[in-house]
Parts: sequence; C-alpha cells; structure tokens
Amino acid sequence: MSSRSSSTDRVWARLAPVIALAVALAVPRGARADGIDGLYLTESFGVASAGGRFSSMLGTPLHLRLAAGVRVGNAAIEPWILSDLQTDRDGATLGIAGGDPRPGAADINSWGVDFKYIIPLERHVSLFARGGPMVSDGTGALAGYHGRGIGAAAGAQLTGKVRALGFLWAPLFFLDRGPMVTGALLIDAGYDFTFLRMSGGPPVHARIAHVSLGFAIGTAF
Repeated sequence: MSSRSSSTDRVWARLAPVIALAVALAVPRGARADGIDGLYLTESFGVASAGGRFSSMLGTPLHLRLAAGVRVGNAAIEPWILSDLQTDRDGATLGIAGGDPRPGAADINSWGVDFKYIIPLERHVSLFARGGPMVSDGTGALAGYHGRGIGAAAGAQLTGKVRALGFLWAPLFFLDRGPMVTGALLIDAGYDFTFLRMSGGPPVHARIAHVSLGFAIGTAF
C-alpha cells in the first residue's frame, strides 16, 4: 500500500467515531435530555480557495463537510469532519472518488468541534456564526503532514417541514406522500487556518477560504 493511501486510511480511521456520532444523532429521538432543544445532522458541499505560500499545492479544492449538532437555546455544539479534495486525481472513479491528488497537489482532511451561535430573524429564517479548533492531516504532496488549526464561518439558514423521502432523491421533496421532518437549507462562508508539520519537512501554514451550500435534518437547528 502506498504512503498516500496509508495516510488517508489513518485520517478516516480517526474520523470514524465522529461519523458514527453523526449518524446516531440523525435518528429521531422520542425523549430528550433536560435543557436540550434538539439534535441535527448537516452536510454541505462547496468550493475552497487556498492562499499563502502553498496555494499552488492546494489550489481550489472541493470542500465537503459533515457535522452533527446539539442545540441548546441559541447555541449549539457541532462535532464535524471535512475534506478539501482535489478534483484532478489519479486513479479516481468518475474523476473525483478515491484515487490520489495529481503529482504536486494535496488534499487536507480535518476534524474538530465548533461552537455555533444562532440569531433568529423570522420564524423560518436565521443567521449563524460558528468556529472552533481542528486537527488536520495531508495526503498527496502533503502525505505525512499532521497538525492543528482553527476555523470560523458565518451564514444563513431557511428552516421548514419537508418530506423525509426527499433526502433520498430531491424530486420527492415535492411529492405529497411520506412522513414530514424538520429540514433546513443553508449557505455559509468562512476561513480555515491549518498549521501542518512533518519531521524533516518545512512547516506548512495554509489559509483556506470556503463557500458552501448544504442541508440539515433533525429536530432543531
């Protein structure tokens, strides 16, 4: 197995417990702990742009994020995972699934926990800001690099009742059948700052701006 594949496997092995938590929180709960307003799962897709000395190595990757949240009042705690993935890959399925970044390019995989503050504007519309620490690993040209960082973002969300089947196939949102769930559409933008190091290699300080669209499902956002 290549060093690039081994590095990726180590990253996702670390992230597996967070994924399990996200799936668990997405399951409807009949009973809630005192003080907890609701649980939710959110996923977003967007584009990122790296700045600084290593911008050519990171370029403009896809920015994919999965988070689970617990809301209490106007605040929430979100454990999350994300990947900034190169779209030009060697050995990838359909060009983006699996494989390795092209020579000289790198992916960055991260996980962390955000504190989120929500500002309701109307019944179905709210603004939010979130931020927190992260742990990151590199692949491709950054294979073997590990480090920590911090990120912050702000955005808006539109919340309402939707058909649960729509999360399996988007047109089913408009079908007048099936159970209703609370869902949200969201947009956010922000910055991640990662500080990566490897023994014998130069330090990598990456500044990554990102804009994403996403959705959430659960009991409170």
